[in-house]
Amino acid sequence: MREVLQLGSGLVKGIGLELAVSYIGLAFFGLAATKQVVMSQYNRILDLSLDNLTIQLETHNDHAHVVLKLSEIKWTELPTEGRETAVRSEWTRYFSETMNPLVEAAASAGGFKPAIIWNQYGARVAYLMDYLRKLIPEGPIRQVIDEDYLLLAGMPGETFNRRKNPYEHTPCYLDSPYEPGGQIMMRSACCMYYKRESGTKCYNCPILKDGERSELKARIEAERKERTA
Repeated sequence: MREVLQLGSGLVKGIGLELAVSYIGLAFFGLAATKQVVMSQYNRILDLSLDNLTIQLETHNDHAHVVLKLSEIKWTELPTEGRETAVRSEWTRYFSETMNPLVEAAASAGGFKPAIIWNQYGARVAYLMDYLRKLIPEGPIRQVIDEDYLLLAGMPGETFNRRKNPYEHTPCYLDSPYEPGGQIMMRSACCMYYKRESGTKCYNCPILKDGERSELKARIEAERKERTA
């Protein structure tokens, strides 16, 4: 894990390993998010166990990706009767066997507490739910998606080796400087993007001070108007 973090940090010109830990932690979030969507839309438990995955680091000019490649598409069907119990059981098993060890190993290898990763998941799952609700119209599938999310957000903190469930989060929105009249969701934790060479904090970073956010908003809006002039 430390080797992966060091390689990844080099790709993004990180200062220390904070950004690398953050990035790989968000890649791990994608595993659980994929399971969540497949369970809700297709009523299937996708096999995203470690022995069915390969980790890859990819660089694309000005940015890099952590890619978790699926070796084989395998799944089991969720039962019609007792579905909620089966979903709870799968989340308990998957976090215990896969997600928790991954998150804790990444944080430990970087010299940090797991909170550096877990604390980002609240806003991240809220982004996912906003996206799905815009994509999928009201109806039976949408209802299952909402119910499955509430089930995940209602799991006890012990499921994640935490006092509190990291998916339990009330999103906060800011006026967007990128789209007139639009809004942008505040992150639930810093993604550490500023921990890189010439790095800066994001507009929706929760550790950004109000004055800094106002200055950044004005600068982004001015640049946007200049581009569209």
